[in-house]
Amino acid sequence: MSPTGFAIIRFLKKLGERMKDNYRTMCALIAWVVLSLRFVDMLIIGEYSSIAETLFVYFGYFTVWANILVALAFTAPLLNPDRKLCNFFMRPGVRAALASYILMVSVVYHVMIVPYWNPQGFTWLTATGLNTVMPILYIIDWLFFAEKRPIFYKHLPYWLIFPALYGATSIVRGLLTNVYPYPFLNVAELGIGNVLLNMSGLVAVFAAVGPIFIAVGHLISDRTKT
Repeated sequence: MSPTGFAIIRFLKKLGERMKDNYRTMCALIAWVVLSLRFVDMLIIGEYSSIAETLFVYFGYFTVWANILVALAFTAPLLNPDRKLCNFFMRPGVRAALASYILMVSVVYHVMIVPYWNPQGFTWLTATGLNTVMPILYIIDWLFFAEKRPIFYKHLPYWLIFPALYGATSIVRGLLTNVYPYPFLNVAELGIGNVLLNMSGLVAVFAAVGPIFIAVGHLISDRTKT
């Protein structure tokens, strides 16, 4: 290849890296702002007696935790690319697992929550940001900017630890405080048997979604190499 050709390739690579950094900076800002506004919205509604109680309920949502992880995935590489936190969130398997989490956030919200909940105004804005906008932004990042290899199917059980642990702690917390983040986890109304059945179904869906992301990642990686 001629020197001009190499110069063009280097220019395109630098342009791609700049686009990636700018996109992730924008997404990181959106993620942290929306997470903050969601908490502010809960304070404004005033459903809970104190800031501490509001925080307790706020951090009970899988949506919040998944979006925090996504926000960290956008933010960590921008702050210090050489730190362990950045290296962790840059791992192809971690980024693919987060893609499956945030996709499930959106699917569960639109399929299981929206039909029974009609938020308005500021609440609608923050809910849409966390459950629709951020999943779209992160999936775009994963498709176009994230490394797709190495990701192995044998790592899939590790992807299930976070949602399974969340479900277990939510049930225990609900039994102790009678505060449940989602109707399908409400042991007081549904009974422990039905809640465990719901949780098993959701974990099974997570287990089914994971291989799809791995297969798509391998397909994209193989095509970009050819």
